[in-house]
Amino acid sequence: MRVTSLLFAALLAFFVGGCSGKNYFEPEIVQGSISYDGELPAPIAEIGYRAATLENGQVVTEKGLSSYKLPKGYRFIAESGDRVVAAGDCLPNIVFNTKTGEKRSIDLPRRIVAALFIPGSDRIAYLIEGNQYGIYDYGTGKTVAQYSSDTALTADIRIASPMMLEQLVLIPTLDGKLVILNRESGAKVREIVVGKGEEFNNVIFLDVIGNRLVAATPHRIISVSPKLMDAQNMEISDVIFLDTGIYILSKEGTVYLCDEDLKILSSKKFPFAHFVGAIYGEFLYLIEKQGFVIALDPDLTSVNVFELPDEIDDWFFATKDTLYYEKYYFKLHQ
Repeated sequence: MRVTSLLFAALLAFFVGGCSGKNYFEPEIVQGSISYDGELPAPIAEIGYRAATLENGQVVTEKGLSSYKLPKGYRFIAESGDRVVAAGDCLPNIVFNTKTGEKRSIDLPRRIVAALFIPGSDRIAYLIEGNQYGIYDYGTGKTVAQYSSDTALTADIRIASPMMLEQLVLIPTLDGKLVILNRESGAKVREIVVGKGEEFNNVIFLDVIGNRLVAATPHRIISVSPKLMDAQNMEISDVIFLDTGIYILSKEGTVYLCDEDLKILSSKKFPFAHFVGAIYGEFLYLIEKQGFVIALDPDLTSVNVFELPDEIDDWFFATKDTLYYEKYYFKLHQ
């Protein structure tokens, strides 16, 4: 089965699984309602780890709405400056120049699902369907290094992107591993198991926080330092990093505030809540599937609930301060 089909199934499970049966989040008090600030030029066609591709080919990232459009049928994977890695079903993977419109093919056997431009080079670190990964030089059209990990029959739609750590390339896999490669030779330096033995076990969050490398699958989160590793096993909807700590949104409706060692400092439970994302500023604003925004102070002590115009039952994407749903958006005003 293709990963694209699996991702669609995972999305349905992500939206529906936590709200099956007759139990739904029902706030006792709703402080008010939130209206959308405007419309996108086209509805969302597909979401990824750091971006959403619209039906007209434009892309929404942390920087906002792109001025360029991807070629028809393509979806955004990664970008650096004027270069975008894009992929599509039954289409060759490409590096697309957003200024000139030039398309350069990436000769890999399957669709790219995550990628990173390696700074100062014509190379990308990649993860493709089938759980193969490596480094590819699109300047020469040659694969520098390629490896295969265990077959992953299911995958959560949120596939974390590779990242750089000094001279190392970190690639999260679909079977819950974090593989570390040398950026020049592509040689494998180390493997870290983030989670194992569950369905939908790909890495959904990866970042460096302080002196810790933090990674998560939908079932486990780890924090790694040069000398030790801490972990928490829980069903995870999302992970958010703020100056006040690491916030874990669990699938059973609990929000956990942790330090860099994943020690739980405080928590707040919202019965039957199903979180689909969050935006944040002075407060943390959790987006709940039934169409609510739960505003929390950083210590998780103060709660206010607001109502959105719609339930969230279609494509949803959030950046730091903006939520996008179908073709609408709301921007946090501070």
